[in-house]
Formats: sequence, structure tokens, C-alpha cells
Amino acid sequence: MHEAFLHVKHRPIPLPRSPWIMTQLWTDLLFMHWAVDPQALKHVIPAPLQLDLYEKSAWLGIVPFRVAGMRARGLPPLPFLHSFLQLNVRTYVTYKGVPGVYFFNLDVNHLPSVFGARVLYSLPFRFAKMTASINSSCHFQSLYSFGGKKDELHVSYNPVSDPYFGEPGTFEYWAAERYCLFTERRNKLYRGDIHHTKWTLQKAAAVIHRNTAASFLPHTYFQQEPILHFSKSKQAFFWPLQKV
Repeated sequence: MHEAFLHVKHRPIPLPRSPWIMTQLWTDLLFMHWAVDPQALKHVIPAPLQLDLYEKSAWLGIVPFRVAGMRARGLPPLPFLHSFLQLNVRTYVTYKGVPGVYFFNLDVNHLPSVFGARVLYSLPFRFAKMTASINSSCHFQSLYSFGGKKDELHVSYNPVSDPYFGEPGTFEYWAAERYCLFTERRNKLYRGDIHHTKWTLQKAAAVIHRNTAASFLPHTYFQQEPILHFSKSKQAFFWPLQKV
């Protein structure tokens, strides 16, 4: 049993009874969050979901990171297929009282993941050109281009505090400690469960050179300073989708 399964008290929902099917190691994550008028997001999430608000605002999260060691349960990581870059654009929702995450898009520089995630998880994965360098700071670039549409992120970031755990009631606890995602397939709502230990976070500093990663929102939202957090690494475990 992985050590992560010895730590479950932080979860707002119980672990699934079925076995997990996939695991990934996430590294060098930057959480960027902007407050958004709920009306701006209300009509771009599936109707059964409710926007989850913090201090009366909806929140848009943009999260760049690296995936490593991806493998199916019982199998080793496959050469050339287990590591890639990813950029998530998301918001926070509830369904029948269960808090979760809703993804607007998930960009990766790994074409097999695009096909696999779209088929197995009905998630809006997209193939994008990406580069990242990690030294004393992280430098991440992503460009998704299709037709006349371009969604781009270019950001440099680094942690600026000691690691800590978010406390219940704080924004970082509210945003980070979520253990399922919701998605739609053929007009039916599905939930995908996730497990990992409690997030170890650090305050972060970032220089956002360019950000059009959430082009469905007016750019005026991104003129305000985001709330920034960094996490060095997290091992995550995934379960198959279940209709809710």
C-alpha cells in the first residue's frame, strides 16, 4: 500500500471502494487564482453543477506543472509516455454537496494523453506546444493554437516561503483540498475521484509575461494580481469515471 493511503482524514469525501487505476507524480506546480464574477462562469459549466464560491466570488485557476511517472495500476511507467508538461484551466464547483473541480481545458505536450483522456475521461485535453526549464526558478511556456484561436501562457515563478499546510477556512485550503473532478459525457454528469496526501504549499512570486490561457473570459479579470501558491511535488491516484 502506498503511504498516501495511510492519510485520509483530510479528505472531504470517503475514498472509493474500488481500486485506483492510474497514478502520476505532479511536480513544480504553480497555482494562480483570480476572483471572477459568478455570472461570468455560470453559463459555461454543466447545468447540474453549482459554482462553489469563496468570499462571494467564483475563482478561475490556471495551473502549470510537470507530470512524471505516469503509469497504470500494476504496470511500470512506459518509456517516452510517462512524462510531459500540463496546463490546467479550472474552476470550483459542487454537486449535491460534494466539492470538486471543473476543467475548461487541460493542455499537454503529449499527444497520447490527449487521446486517452478524451476517450476514458471525457476531459477537454488539447495538444499544445510547451517548454519548461527548472533551475532556481521555473520558466513555463504554453501555446495552444487552432484556426484563429490562440491560448497562451508564459510565466516565470518561484516559491518565496517555507512549506506549510493550508488551514481549514483559508482560501488555499478551500481551493486545493478537492478530491474529485466533474465532467460531462453525452449530456450525463460524471465524477472522477482522486486521492493524494494533503497539499504542502509555499507562497509564490511570479512574472506573467503573457496570459491568454482563459480566452473565454474578458482580459480585464487578469489585470488584477492573482493569488499565487507553489507546490514542489504530489503523487496522485485516479479512479475511473462514475455517473452521478
